[in-house]
Order: sequence, then structure tokens, then C-alpha cells
Amino acid sequence: MKFKYSILLKLFFFLPLVLCAQNQNNKKTKTYEKLEHLTIDKIIYYQTPYYIYAHKPVETDYKPSWYWGYCAKNYPPAFKDYAKEANSFILPPKSFSEKQLKDYEAKFKSIKPQDYPSPNVYCYSEIYFTYKKTKKQYLMVLSYELEKEIPNMQLNKVDTLKFKIPKDQRMKSAKNSNDAYASLYDAPTHINYYVLDSDGIYKEGDNGEIYLNIIKDGNSNFELAGNRFDHLLRTLKKSSSYIRSYITDGTRYFETDKPKG
Repeated sequence: MKFKYSILLKLFFFLPLVLCAQNQNNKKTKTYEKLEHLTIDKIIYYQTPYYIYAHKPVETDYKPSWYWGYCAKNYPPAFKDYAKEANSFILPPKSFSEKQLKDYEAKFKSIKPQDYPSPNVYCYSEIYFTYKKTKKQYLMVLSYELEKEIPNMQLNKVDTLKFKIPKDQRMKSAKNSNDAYASLYDAPTHINYYVLDSDGIYKEGDNGEIYLNIIKDGNSNFELAGNRFDHLLRTLKKSSSYIRSYITDGTRYFETDKPKG
């Protein structure tokens, strides 16, 4: 079934990009705030990550701005008539035929959670930005995709110093450790891009095209850095302000924070 699932992804999804911290072919790396051709408009840091299980957004009272764009590519049950509605939240328009969408919906219903290689998705940040050349607005969603669930994840409890410890040393000490967040230290960040359309809705975009032509601005001499949670924290410290989101007693809150250095 895992093989069937991977084929399904290739047929119907634009796979999220995986950010790599290491230089590729000695290319330079740049973090989000160092991209001169972009303006960062807003950052939301999900101290309590937005949790998705087997493509199903778990929170019912809160829907992020990219909710419908995500569901259009991933979660058919969100729609009353998926085959007719999904394309309204995907760019370019009419990316898939109704038959393709119906086929995906049928196959989606046959997949069980245990068939997903990494069913637990934790979205930990949204970065809203504008491409200066066109004034068009975009959104990148940063997330971890994990095989095992981390119950009640609160990122303010992560020991960020462990990101700096070499993997082999950390693995040795982990045997005698009870760190619930151990799987985060080596997990890559997955990123999905959304585009603000003329109707005011953020829609699922072409990840590859946006990364190459908007994020990199057609420049092949660098790679985007910032593939870990501690990298995001550095970006937050350099920003004038950001929005922190957390859940208390089942309710999600949003507060504007200013870096304390």
C-alpha cells in the first residue's frame, strides 16, 4: 500500500519541497530575511503546531488561510463536491480534470492511516511575503512530517541547543534520554507554497516553479537555508515583530510578540 500511496502522490500532488541546510555543489545559502528581492510581510510562529494526521487537518475550530488550498490537493472530504470545487483553490486554474479529481477521491478513501509513511504533519510557521518585481503576495508553510506522533507538542519546550550537537554524539546520549522531541533534531523541514489570488484567497501553487522563479529569483547560485526549527527562531529574533500562536484549554490564541534579543 505504501507503494500505491507514493504513486498516488506523483499523480495528484505537487510534493512539498524539502529544505537542505547543507551547501549543494558549494553553493551559498541564504535565509528568508536575506532575500533582497522579497519583502517579508508577516510571520506566524505556531508554538503549538497546526496538526495534520493522514492529510486530515485535526483542528476543527480554526482554519489557517491556506486550509482550502491544502485540502484541494490533499483532503477531498473537506468539500461537498470535491471534483467540482477543488480546482477553485489550485493555481494554475483547472490544473486537474474532474475525472482525475474523482479518481483521486476514490483512491483516497481506500488508503488507511497506517499506509502513510509519515502521517503526522506539524506545521510550525507561516511566512507571508511579497515578490517585489510583481508585487504579488505568497505564503510559505513550514512543517515537519514525522512517522510517529508527538502528543501535545509545544515547541517552546524543545531544547534548541541539541540542534548544534553532532548527530552521532546526540544518538549516543539519546539512549539514556527521554526527550519527546528527539525526532525533530534531524528531520528536514517540508515547505508548501501558496499564492494570494485576485479573490483574496491563498491557493495552492506550483512548489517547484515558485521556489525556482520567486524564492531564488531565477538565480542558481544559492540555495534557501533554514531547514530547522532553531533557524526559524533566529529569523524571529531579527524581525521587528511576529505573531505567536498557541493552544490553551482547547482554544487557539494569537499574540503579537517582539523579539527580546
